[in-house]
Amino acid sequence: MSPTTSGTYPGALLRLGEVRQRMADALAPATPADPPVLVDLVDSVDPPAYMPLWVDPWLEPETIAMSEGYWWARLDLLCLAARVDPGPAVAMLEALVSNAISRMAADAYPWPAATLQAPRVFTIAGVPLLGARVSYRLPVSI
Repeated sequence: MSPTTSGTYPGALLRLGEVRQRMADALAPATPADPPVLVDLVDSVDPPAYMPLWVDPWLEPETIAMSEGYWWARLDLLCLAARVDPGPAVAMLEALVSNAISRMAADAYPWPAATLQAPRVFTIAGVPLLGARVSYRLPVSI
């Protein structure tokens, strides 16, 4: 049984190589004011921005009756609000996270409920940025 037949997951399995792009498509800027989605690794960031990243454990096999079924993948959406400077960075981060969760929930693919990490500093290219991780665990095919 797979998530598509067992009733434990209401959607079709995405292939591993489709997941980051599917997230980027769901978050694609609809207006010029929307933040960009950085699908590939970058050496610098101009916030605000979204960045999908695989996290550990990246993949975990789901076995059914001693045979390989599907895999569980872990993908984080890194929401980067602003440089760590005095100002409204926390409010901007709250808005980014709220927007991301709403947009993912509105996507035709049934993204599972997200878990969130508290705001913290992420350093990219030597620049401290205020951000938070929105984490997803979803079934995929390989």
